[in-house]
Amino acid sequence: MSRIRKAYQVRFRTLLQQARARRLEQGVEWLVARACRLSASEQVPQAEAFTRVYDQLATRAHFRRPNASPPSVIFWCDAGLGGLARWLRAAGYDARWRPDIADDELVREARKTAATLLTTDSLLMERRLLRDGIVPGYWLPPTLGIPEQLALVFREFGLTPGEPRCMSCGGELRRAEKEAVRDRIPPKTYRWLDEYFVCARCDHLFWRGTHWTRIQQQLRRVGATGGAAHRM
Repeated sequence: MSRIRKAYQVRFRTLLQQARARRLEQGVEWLVARACRLSASEQVPQAEAFTRVYDQLATRAHFRRPNASPPSVIFWCDAGLGGLARWLRAAGYDARWRPDIADDELVREARKTAATLLTTDSLLMERRLLRDGIVPGYWLPPTLGIPEQLALVFREFGLTPGEPRCMSCGGELRRAEKEAVRDRIPPKTYRWLDEYFVCARCDHLFWRGTHWTRIQQQLRRVGATGGAAHRM
């Protein structure tokens, strides 16, 4: 059985459990068969077919999560999801990520911080702590680009954008007096901007420049409104 198929069996089962389906395993197998038929009839990759079937089901009101995640939700992204972590931070969420983190440590950190683990590794989702829901986990198809990953996480967890966090480390951004950080501001930027922020965790200086505008536009494309700051 392919890893993608096994991962989607888990996702289908979760959706059906939320809807309190009576014939859980039969429902899962029916959805798997539907995706396989779609792949064969339209000559599309299985990953795309499974994603389409899941999306069609997940967007129905009966299958949506009953409550949106609280604003304080923490995410731990696996080693391959650094780009997603940065965008979640831009949208105001505490997204932890380390490029060299091993799977064992990733699971431990997610459990220790009561975080939701985000991964593209279907085998990781089969670990007991994730399979039994002790550590909340969510699998993302590895074929998705960052914008699609972000849109999927926003929809799955009912996220709405908040105040942007530091895109480098995820720390909170605190307003700084312009004159107090004057020596850190490029002269041209100092002349046309008055609002500056400093990360409480890594001390990087931010401001809302053209980079902030581009990020804001991208967030709108995934159904969000808000933005992030440019880092010096």
